[in-house]
Amino acid sequence: MIHELKDADRRIISLDCIFPEALAVVEGNNPGWIFVDDPHTPRAALIWAHGIQGFYAIGNADCAVFKKELGVFTDEVLHPRLLKLGLNWLEISGNEAWNTVIENAFAERNLQCSHQWVYTLESRRYKIVTHTTSKDEYQVLRVDPYATADLFVNNKEFLISKLVQFWGDVDPFYDTGVGHVLITGEEIASLCISGFVAGNVHAIDIETGERYRRKGFAEAVARAYIEECAKKQLNLHWDCMAKNTASTRLAEKLGFVKSHEYTLYSFPIGL
Repeated sequence: MIHELKDADRRIISLDCIFPEALAVVEGNNPGWIFVDDPHTPRAALIWAHGIQGFYAIGNADCAVFKKELGVFTDEVLHPRLLKLGLNWLEISGNEAWNTVIENAFAERNLQCSHQWVYTLESRRYKIVTHTTSKDEYQVLRVDPYATADLFVNNKEFLISKLVQFWGDVDPFYDTGVGHVLITGEEIASLCISGFVAGNVHAIDIETGERYRRKGFAEAVARAYIEECAKKQLNLHWDCMAKNTASTRLAEKLGFVKSHEYTLYSFPIGL
């Protein structure tokens, strides 16, 4: 039987995991759900990370409980929860050993897959590179309670909604995360924040408003973010779709090194 762990029970999780997004939920930094095969000595876990609205399978992929029950558990427990959140797709990833389990569990679904590339950057390897875009065109500000309170822009909700999406509220982000916004005119054009934090690893979320793209703003705000993380000796994690060439090129330009790949599975629900 698959069991859900409450917040107080998360400390028992000690499983192999390549996803800092999942570990961030286990550590209680970011909101999510945790399901395990055994509530006392789990061998495997399924973790929902609210910030990216997806599941991660971690631990022993040969766990009999998940191999047998994952499909039915998804139909009976997970689907209703996702529908209440307004979601009509389920996304799930695991390491290579989990791929067969996922494919078997959802063989009857319209299962689709895409390839994800993961880049990492250790603080000691970051080198400051002068950005070529004129700073007269913008200003980059650190995201903290004081700066946010004094931030007078037309689209402040762009930032606030991001913090709430990943952290549940703004205060947990201020306590743990790092972030910067790039402002041009009276709007936030681009932002770069810690979407998840697991130990010393910060998983990056970066977004630029559609009409501000291809202006070098994403690079500028990312460099400010990375420089602060380097000072704090934080290691960085960058996860993107392999076909998102704009993201992969920017990661490499910023000095990130490709670490590994994994498969992201998805299928429609409630249709």
